Amino acid sequence: MKKADLPKMSTTGKTRESVILFYDSLIERRFSDAEKALTDVKEKRNINPDFKEGYVKALEGMLISAKSGDDRDFFNKAVYQKNEMERYSKDFRQIIQGGIHSPFDIGYFSAWSDFIHYRISITK
Repeated sequence: MKKADLPKMSTTGKTRESVILFYDSLIERRFSDAEKALTDVKEKRNINPDFKEGYVKALEGMLISAKSGDDRDFFNKAVYQKNEMERYSKDFRQIIQGGIHSPFDIGYFSAWSDFIHYRISITK
């Protein structure tokens, strides 16, 4: 997949590259690489620290869920078929646009939305 084919994500520039590396590593269960990418994301500057904190917390939660394999977690119980992911995408978009006013919450759900968009973009 070329970079131009990647979905528009909430992050930009080098942070975006680190987030994509995180998602790739997570999907491929390369947890050490995911942790390194997560560290890179944490070190990047963001205009809104509350948004960044929410975004990072979501990524940390994804990593913990992937490592644990707990089937009660959304990450593990989600159906990663295109039609289901499109439904999840719509749900996350509605949450973000539906009156959440906290930058932390917007960051948190933006990370999940970005993950789902990324999964859709790599699904054949």
